[in-house]
Amino acid sequence: YSKGMNPPKQKGTKFENELLAHLQQVWPDADRAKTNNPSNDFAGIPFPVEAKHRKTWQIPAWCRALVNVSSDGRWALVAAAGDRRKADAQPTVMVLPLDFGMELLEAKYGLRSD
Repeated sequence: YSKGMNPPKQKGTKFENELLAHLQQVWPDADRAKTNNPSNDFAGIPFPVEAKHRKTWQIPAWCRALVNVSSDGRWALVAAAGDRRKADAQPTVMVLPLDFGMELLEAKYGLRSD
């Protein structure tokens, strides 16, 4: 980490790098976006992805910000608990718009014809 970087910023940077490693399994050229890129922490991905590593989650506000930067209704929010070391910590979650989530499920599992 950079000297003088504040601890919350360090925690966020570490989480973004962890998430980036996952995203690069799908998009090898993905990278962290430039600083101050509103509601999109990554470049080289076809939709905005926001990473949040916080004690207190503000999912509605974070989702609204992503809606505002998404041109086609596709976006993802990844949220992690403030202290993931605790036994009772929330799991890291991904939040997607329903239509986008269904699109991804259909691509992976196909359409059911019950």
